Amino acid sequence: MSLPGDAVARGLIDDGIGITCRWWGRNNPLPSNEIASKLTAGNLNLHVNHFESIDPTTGRPFYEETPFISLSCGTVERDTAAKTNFVHTARHTALWFGTRFGREPVAYLYFCWVILAPRSAVAVEGVAEEVRDLNTYRRYSPYQTEGEVAAKIHLPANQINRCEKWEWDRGSKTIRRAWTYLNSVFVPPEALSNVREML
Repeated sequence: MSLPGDAVARGLIDDGIGITCRWWGRNNPLPSNEIASKLTAGNLNLHVNHFESIDPTTGRPFYEETPFISLSCGTVERDTAAKTNFVHTARHTALWFGTRFGREPVAYLYFCWVILAPRSAVAVEGVAEEVRDLNTYRRYSPYQTEGEVAAKIHLPANQINRCEKWEWDRGSKTIRRAWTYLNSVFVPPEALSNVREML
């Protein structure tokens, strides 16, 4: 059975636009002359650590005006007392957020790629921030184990490999993939590779 959410989920690929930040969603067309004032370290901190706080300039929750897009890439949590590392996979984290912590029966996951800045470069729109990297973002964050990468403004459709629909059954506490929708115009990240084969 196809639901209205299914059409919207596939539409992010089919319409050729891709994934846009919520600020763009509230301001269409995007006020591109304001992008520089939005891509700041302070706003990135609000996005990562205070997503639901009220923005004093607009009176609305920050998540309604964020210029960032949260992506999950997984991370590793270190328990020094137990001398053990715990892996938090990208899929597990994305499903946890996608089902709103088990409250929603359906989640749509997008498999995509972005270019990561080698160091903090919040003002550079074309690269994403690896906010889980403790070598770059050393300030304490209670959400470090979520393995977040923050993309900026827009993630083009041709960088999305596929969309998967997952259904959560609260009764049996199980989740299963219902379908996969491939993107026919996906361009793999290898298109940017400067690695040359040698003899």
